[in-house]
Amino acid sequence: MLNSGIRISKSAIPFKPGVSVKIALSGDFHLTNQELHPERFNALENILAQMKEQRIDTLIIAGDLFDASLRNYSEFESLCKKREHRDLRLCIIPGNHDPDISGSSVLAENVKIFTKPEIVELDAEGPSILMIPYQKGKTMGEAIEHFSADLRERRWVLVGHGDWSEGLKAANPYEPGVYMPLTSRDIDRYNPVQVFLGHIHVPYDGGRVHYMGSPCGLNVTETGQRRFLIYNTARDEIASLGVDTDVIYFDEMLVMLPADDETAFVHDWAQRVINSWALSEQERKKVRVRLKVRGYCTDKRTLERELKKAFTGFNFYNDEGPDLSGVSISEDVERRYIAERVRASMEKLQWPGGADEPDEQQVLLAALAVIYGD
Repeated sequence: MLNSGIRISKSAIPFKPGVSVKIALSGDFHLTNQELHPERFNALENILAQMKEQRIDTLIIAGDLFDASLRNYSEFESLCKKREHRDLRLCIIPGNHDPDISGSSVLAENVKIFTKPEIVELDAEGPSILMIPYQKGKTMGEAIEHFSADLRERRWVLVGHGDWSEGLKAANPYEPGVYMPLTSRDIDRYNPVQVFLGHIHVPYDGGRVHYMGSPCGLNVTETGQRRFLIYNTARDEIASLGVDTDVIYFDEMLVMLPADDETAFVHDWAQRVINSWALSEQERKKVRVRLKVRGYCTDKRTLERELKKAFTGFNFYNDEGPDLSGVSISEDVERRYIAERVRASMEKLQWPGGADEPDEQQVLLAALAVIYGD
């Protein structure tokens, strides 16, 4: 018999027979307190507001709702008790940053914390959902095995917190090591319809496995617009919705080569970067960009001035301005010619990509070190 920990109640938004049920999924908010990090609370409120607009009443948070430093959850409780949020329910599994939270940690009635693996049925027509909170020293496969008999003949979805061993490699430099891994063998053996994971802050979609990513950039390394996911349980469809965050981080690097017209080179590069961000005018105001420049130029002061001009209208991260500490001066015409030939040749190559492979900028910097003798 399935252990149904939570169901849609009569007081929740009604779902008519035959109508698809949708749930929202997110994770890795790392809430501390509103004075220190108001943007993280605001991201959660924005997700809840979008859920109301779409008539979605259940949010599943896949771990690390709270940061390891937090012990007082009263501000989160107050948010959940707001009048506009009372008919929403939040299903939370602990992550490696908040493994000790439990039902006694948060008193809001619309919050349920799953402190041990548990099967949940949100509606009669949809798949069963297996919630697996983070457990130190365990694997997800071990946790799934305990429920294998119940899940064998069912459509089911996994929500957990840990590392997908076939996916992003070295994606979390702040937490080296392996956290409650899930393997492709687990997927093949137990056959979940979809897998939604927390822990890695980079959005990722690989086959049936999905990381929602952090809904608000926690620092400048978590770049670009953030998202949360909507899962249509009846149609097995996943949609990605943007989170309206207070800050949008970008971390860019320019490999500079001496050129006949360095001003034009800088402005062309900056325009390509800005266009790639694909931001609205409103979103541009939220940008905090960290800009590192490496390589060679003929006039460092002019380079700094033109970079600031090229990014007019955007704020630099911590008001630091462009970092030109890795730029050297060179007026050697012959080496400039060689460097340009190398760059032109590299632009024609197909780069393999992947976390274990050097990117084009890294290769170009290595080539410049050879050309200029550094």
